[in-house]
Amino acid sequence: MSDPAQPAPATQVASNAKRRQQLTLLGGAVAIGVVGYGAWWLAFDSHYVETDDAYVGAETAQVTALSPGPVAKIFVSETQAVKAGDPLVIIDDADARIAVAQAEAALGQAERKVKGYFASDTALAGQFEARQADVARADAQITAAKADVERARVDLSRRQALVSQGAVSGDELTAAQNRFANAQAALNAAQAVRAQALASRDAALGSREANTVLISGASVGENPEVLAARARLEAARLSLARTVVRAPVDGVVARKSVQVG
Repeated sequence: MSDPAQPAPATQVASNAKRRQQLTLLGGAVAIGVVGYGAWWLAFDSHYVETDDAYVGAETAQVTALSPGPVAKIFVSETQAVKAGDPLVIIDDADARIAVAQAEAALGQAERKVKGYFASDTALAGQFEARQADVARADAQITAAKADVERARVDLSRRQALVSQGAVSGDELTAAQNRFANAQAALNAAQAVRAQALASRDAALGSREANTVLISGASVGENPEVLAARARLEAARLSLARTVVRAPVDGVVARKSVQVG
């Protein structure tokens, strides 16, 4: 007789098969979970590190204004991300704008002054030619005066030779002496005029040469005085541009130690 407390063989086999099927499903689920977690870890979590003893080793850049003055406006706050070239702070630019205006006026004055040099060169050349003509006229007057003196000397000598013979009166001799004296005085005057004309011509030449040095080898725009004035204007404009303090690199504002005013 069979023992009623023992399960039948068929029932026991079915129970074991069901248990094996459940274990297989559980093992498959565990395997799928492990594979899924491994894939997620490789794709995402492997890129992150967690620790309680960490510090930041990023590069930092201290930004300092190149133009002095009170702060007029602030555009950023701490922890704010910025791009290279973004405005951070604006310095009061009133003085810088005045300096630019003054430099622009100085450049205009320099350009007008140099243009005056070029205009003066033509005028000074005309003055030199006029003084040269005065010298030529004085030379002609001296030549004529010398001829008059020579004729008066010959006439006087002739009359002086005839006085002892009584062929010439005292009045005629006196007249000849006066003509000689007048001719000599005219020659002296002509020589004085020529000396003055020479001095004026030399002064005109010196003025023109001095003016030529100021314009020689350069146009108005390339003249040293204009270049110096333009350089001062560029410096003033640079100072004005530097009143806007900009971010030198991309980054995040770590610490802001500036206030308006």
